[in-house]
Amino acid sequence: MLSRAAERIYWAGRYLERAENTARIVQQYSHLLLDLPEEVGVQWSELARVCGVTQSLGVAGKRDEERHILAFLLADANSGVSLLYAIKMARDNVRNSRDLLPQESWESANELYQFARHELAVTTSSENVFEVLSHCIGRCQQINGELIGTMSHDSPYHFLSLGQNIERADMTSRMIDVAAAYLQQNERLVLRYGSTLWTNVLKSLSGFQMYRQYCQPEVEGLKVIDFLLNDGKFPRAVRACLELARRNGALLPRSGHLIRALHRTENVLPSPLPDDLDGAEVSRLMDTLQKRLGETHAAVVETWFLPVDES
Repeated sequence: MLSRAAERIYWAGRYLERAENTARIVQQYSHLLLDLPEEVGVQWSELARVCGVTQSLGVAGKRDEERHILAFLLADANSGVSLLYAIKMARDNVRNSRDLLPQESWESANELYQFARHELAVTTSSENVFEVLSHCIGRCQQINGELIGTMSHDSPYHFLSLGQNIERADMTSRMIDVAAAYLQQNERLVLRYGSTLWTNVLKSLSGFQMYRQYCQPEVEGLKVIDFLLNDGKFPRAVRACLELARRNGALLPRSGHLIRALHRTENVLPSPLPDDLDGAEVSRLMDTLQKRLGETHAAVVETWFLPVDES
């Protein structure tokens, strides 16, 4: 398998996952704003920080307001972090890998892009934002189903899964970081409204039902964090993502560098969580986790996508 083909498929997996997760985090943050009272101080600027776009917003001349942040995160074709950009890049990578991926995935990716290109431009100033984002999430899941359900589990599939799981682990850490930010700002109010806050975090990852089924009926902050970091069976938990990435990476040649990077990333996860973990420590933990995930991505690039020095 050519390295450039492997790279395209890896990025198809990452961008497809990024598109779904960007739609998820914006949708659930909107719900959070509706569910929590103003005294908690939930602001759109915090979403921009968690998504890592605060500086980019300033460079683009956008103000720290809902309309500008939504436009930047959803519909800005020039923004490398926008939903539209992720969908476009997923489509382009799938299109250029049509000889290795199921034909249905290309047709669905193209249909999703045409929908997003027309709808996202008007979504940020209309009342149908939830419907459009739900449609994007559903179509991303459809494409994932077509890929997972119809691809032979050989090298292209392993690169696709690597991209998906590294991206998914990163976004789960960012979802946790949203809540941790408010723990730092006002712990008294978060204690009062914490169940609402953490319920939204779980729902943003479609993990509310699984948490209630396998953990306990009450939604408690530390237990939610532990579930989203350390559960080995929930597919959006960080540990489960790292394990899937390790399984797929181990089936590829010269995977030692990646496996070591994955082990270093997994070692960041505290299990069990300390009982006195506060919001500042959670944010520091998420920052470290995201850096280690960046190193894991670099290991993939260095091992399979860069030219080999044979001197």
